[in-house]
Amino acid sequence: MRNNLDIQHHSKYFFTGSFIIILGLALYLLYPYSASIAASILLAYIFYPVYRRFKVIVRNRYVAAFSIALFIVIITSIPVLFVANAIVNESVQFFYQVREIDLSDASNTISKYFGQNIDLNFYFKDILNNLSISLMQGASNFILALPQKILDLFVMLFVTFYLFLDGKYLIHRISDALPLKAEYKESLFRRFSDVIFATVYGVIITAIIQGSVGALGLWIFGISSPILWGLVMIIAAMVPFVGPAFIWFPAAMSKLLAGDNVNGFGLLFYGLLIVSTIDNIVRPKIIGSRGKMHPALVLLGVLGGLKVFGLVGIVFGPLVLAITTVFLEFYLSEKHDIKSKAY
Repeated sequence: MRNNLDIQHHSKYFFTGSFIIILGLALYLLYPYSASIAASILLAYIFYPVYRRFKVIVRNRYVAAFSIALFIVIITSIPVLFVANAIVNESVQFFYQVREIDLSDASNTISKYFGQNIDLNFYFKDILNNLSISLMQGASNFILALPQKILDLFVMLFVTFYLFLDGKYLIHRISDALPLKAEYKESLFRRFSDVIFATVYGVIITAIIQGSVGALGLWIFGISSPILWGLVMIIAAMVPFVGPAFIWFPAAMSKLLAGDNVNGFGLLFYGLLIVSTIDNIVRPKIIGSRGKMHPALVLLGVLGGLKVFGLVGIVFGPLVLAITTVFLEFYLSEKHDIKSKAY
């Protein structure tokens, strides 16, 4: 009898240890594609209602799943390429304008006061040369990374396709496996849905507001094609670490370099004080109201998520914090029930 118990204990430890090792290896293998997998989960969750309705039309779930997955890849890739092309063109134009600046008068003034011959043009051109080298290196690294980017898109397409087909089954399996009460499971999945909806909705609404306000500023301060650049700012506002500043800042600098200080400084302060602050005010408010999260917690979730998960961290950061608060609420509720029963 004792030998049987020892065997059972050893088998239990062996199974647990083996499971941890295999799970660690699996996570290590999937880590290079973690961003693509996370993006696939998010996109499949958002577009599942579209897939379900399209499946009724085509009457083939494989064709419907592949069509919607391919559509998602296209609509997520084209805006990024459009913004990248606009930013590159704007940067090149801005770079050539800056190279024409002559700082001889400023150099003479400084040399007169300090008694030394200071050539600001030399230092300025040296800075521009270093900047151009950095831009060329960045472009070269981007071109070298294109095969990996294409592979990431393929992984996202592949995973999204199968999540459309089997995602509902996986959710049921996960729900059955969770060692929680039925009402806790319902609350957890409801909060999950609310945070994703609020985050995506918050990102889109914030981008539209930023692009519209930015386009108004471009029109006020005399920038040509404000509607076109406003649309570019809407797309850029959805891309982390890009934002509408990549449009209005070069526009303001071009006005200053052309000698139009009123419109140049006006657009610069307008962008800094109005356009750039919208993101930190509107988005946390929208996400917090629907996702039932404090705006400060939403802001920390977005910033932390961007650092850890990259682009999809905009959604996964607040989502992680929301799920953490849900489990904390479960714990406090259980603790309160235990105390109530004790008395």
